[in-house]
Amino acid sequence: GSAQWVVANILAGPLVDLAPVLTALLAPGGRLLLAGLLVEQAEAVIAAYAPSVELANADQQEEWVLLAGEKC
Repeated sequence: GSAQWVVANILAGPLVDLAPVLTALLAPGGRLLLAGLLVEQAEAVIAAYAPSVELANADQQEEWVLLAGEKC
């Protein structure tokens, strides 16, 4: 991949399904931002992107979470 940034704001299910595609788009050191998921879905999404991208909770507004990470 060659993208320095990939941003996706969709539901948790599609984010998990797209993990191989989105991580393949990222250049080494590229940043990934994922939104559109609920707090209780965050761990499943984080697990889907490991070990390629180490995601963490970057922001939360009510029950909605923004995950951010960098490709290893």
